[in-house]
Amino acid sequence: MIETVNGTRQQVVARDGQVLVTHRYDPTGPVRGVVVIAPAMAVAQVFYTSFAGFLAQQGFRVWTFDYRGIGASLQGSMRHVKTDLSEWIEKDYDAVLCAAGDYDPTLPLFAIGHSFGGQVAPLLPSRQRLSGLITVASGSGAMRHNTPNTRRRAPLLWYVLAPILCRLFGFFPGARIGVIGDVPSGAILQWRRWCLTPEYLLTGEPGAREAYATAAYPVLGLAFNDDELLLENGVRLLHDAYLVQPADFRLIEVSKLGLKKIGHFGFFKRQSELLLWPMVTTWLTQKMQHDQECKA
Repeated sequence: MIETVNGTRQQVVARDGQVLVTHRYDPTGPVRGVVVIAPAMAVAQVFYTSFAGFLAQQGFRVWTFDYRGIGASLQGSMRHVKTDLSEWIEKDYDAVLCAAGDYDPTLPLFAIGHSFGGQVAPLLPSRQRLSGLITVASGSGAMRHNTPNTRRRAPLLWYVLAPILCRLFGFFPGARIGVIGDVPSGAILQWRRWCLTPEYLLTGEPGAREAYATAAYPVLGLAFNDDELLLENGVRLLHDAYLVQPADFRLIEVSKLGLKKIGHFGFFKRQSELLLWPMVTTWLTQKMQHDQECKA
């Protein structure tokens, strides 16, 4: 088992002045590369602490962060947070990516995106800085790509709960009702638009399909056959949209690993340390070696 590694709390300021709370995990030895972990919807960065510590022990400097209005980046009441997914991508995610790259400007820079964090990487203004992207359980959230149980509940969420509760509370109080988690109104309503579009953000967000088609970084996509939220065809939909370099898509069958469950969130839990996390470091190492050979 890995030892607990405590990250150094940092503040990164987005281009509009918004202060974001991040944590930086430093290796004890030489730094091989830099990794930014981009969270899933409504998931605080503390969820990724163990995985970040593992990567740090493998020689990577790792940055975790919370989008504005989420986790440690929430200032005051969420009802006063005026933001949307576009700001999370273009201001928050991008600011942390740039801060991590500027801290180690000579080292390869990677992003690991969980669910939402993997879906939106092509939309980053500074995506050209990426040496590679690893997505974990990242796929289309459109209702037709939801698992049957999720699809049955989706109409209630998108047509009733999200619009009504946002008006009543000034944000989506998901934590109180056990759905998703607390999310600022602008973010949940933009996500609602994506999820009510047959091809999710590819057609629900202007320019997204072209952004995928022109993204030049290599991609490793990790998906799990017991994901309780997403169907395989929806995950493949997004990864097939990469055209410059076809994504290395891997559907992992949980039963063959001897694990009871991975699902949408289990990859980042310590149960996955021995069987799944080395897949990430192996891929990162291979990409860095390839880049070095190309420069030689």
